[in-house]
Amino acid sequence: MKKNMGFALRAAGFFAVFAICFLVYSRLITPKFFTDIDWPTTTTYAGFYELEKNTADVLFLGSSHGVTSFLPQELYNQYGITSYNLSCEQQGMVTSYYWLKEALRYQSPKAVVLECYFCFPYMVDEPLNTEESYTRKAIDFMKWSPVKAEAVKTICEVDANQDVWSYYFPNVRYHTRWENLDRNDYRYREMAGRAGLKGFAPLYFHLGEEGEGFAPHEAGETEECAEMAPLMREYLDKISDLCREKDITLILTITPAMAADHTKCNAVQAYAAEKELAFISFNEQDVYQQMDYQIMVDNCDNGHPNIWGAVKVTDYLGGVLREQFAIESKAQPQWEETREDYAFIMDMCSLDHTGDIDTYLSALNHQQYAVIIASKDDFTSALRESTVELLRQLGLSADFAGKEGYNYLAVISDGRVLLEEVSAEPIEYQGAIQNGYLPLYARSIKDGGGNGLASVIIDGEELSKNQSGLNIIVYNNHTRRVVDSVWFGTNEPENTMGR
Repeated sequence: MKKNMGFALRAAGFFAVFAICFLVYSRLITPKFFTDIDWPTTTTYAGFYELEKNTADVLFLGSSHGVTSFLPQELYNQYGITSYNLSCEQQGMVTSYYWLKEALRYQSPKAVVLECYFCFPYMVDEPLNTEESYTRKAIDFMKWSPVKAEAVKTICEVDANQDVWSYYFPNVRYHTRWENLDRNDYRYREMAGRAGLKGFAPLYFHLGEEGEGFAPHEAGETEECAEMAPLMREYLDKISDLCREKDITLILTITPAMAADHTKCNAVQAYAAEKELAFISFNEQDVYQQMDYQIMVDNCDNGHPNIWGAVKVTDYLGGVLREQFAIESKAQPQWEETREDYAFIMDMCSLDHTGDIDTYLSALNHQQYAVIIASKDDFTSALRESTVELLRQLGLSADFAGKEGYNYLAVISDGRVLLEEVSAEPIEYQGAIQNGYLPLYARSIKDGGGNGLASVIIDGEELSKNQSGLNIIVYNNHTRRVVDSVWFGTNEPENTMGR
């Protein structure tokens, strides 16, 4: 009897260790998309599970159009409304439906805002109207429950090319990744916890002249309706029915996009009327004008708002949620704690559109940054007092008086000044940023013959523009990305800036 008991205990121990090892292996080889890329889908879904239960009054669902349009922190800052954005790239209605079901296991929202671009045929050769890889990105990091089991079953019934077992055992789908694992794969807990924007993905480019000729459509301009994809219509019905069953207000939207013409908006409007739902077309002229939207400035491309466009969309929507649907404001710690994250992202996005050195330096005062400043040739003859004061605010303290013709090098990382030196001799720094992980080699050399050098090499890559004046490199230690590399001609009155 004792012998049998001992064997059973050893067997149970073996299978427990095997299960743990298998789970760790499965997590390692599953692709991850964190805040160090433009579409942090993994961060979105991992971050959702970090929310306290029943704290989000609004949930957003939809495709990438929704990811870049609905800004939960802006909604909270301006209206005190708590929300989370569960949208992701190419999110069809099937994925939206199952993520709504999953979300309702944890949250009791008063309203769901659904972005409807994917109601219409997008990838006509794909059974789910979207690529398999995007479905996987949305489902792989959903926790296992009867909801996920049902989602996997449905996905594989609709798309015969997908394998149920590859969801249960990721090694079936991702076994070839083993040789290409990167740092993200080993730092899941750290990276997944950086969900300060609560599902929103910021874009910061301007559409520009590609948007010329766009005109928002007039309400009732035509009665022509685009045809919804049958599967998308079926799951839109399921979303509507689920919201009705749970007494949740469902708001359908079409966000600012040149590709979302009036026939698509008409189709969603007709559906909303049939189901007695609210519908907001942000391409409709009256709404467009109330937002003061300018697609050439406020969109990143022909389908996605940039962060400034998202602010306009979200502010308009906030007014609707408060005035028409009586969603009340409330103070909630998890949204209060991420105010600074939002301010940081706004400053980071503004860097690409800033040409004034003082405005630029004022946006760098965040501990997430590593900032390296290297001079080349003369950098003091037109250096403003206001610029020197802003350098002080970054923690620097060098005295530039009487230092014409000197070299200057400063390295700031993780909120600490690692080096600051003004010298007539060449200056060199060889060390590391990102808490000592990332190698940095920087130099400032002026030889008096016009062959000076401002060099900043991070992880083996030269990043400095090596121009006369101050060369500035900005690196985000958290997302492990180069944010910007610029130079300011502080040797001339205009302080000319270049990239």
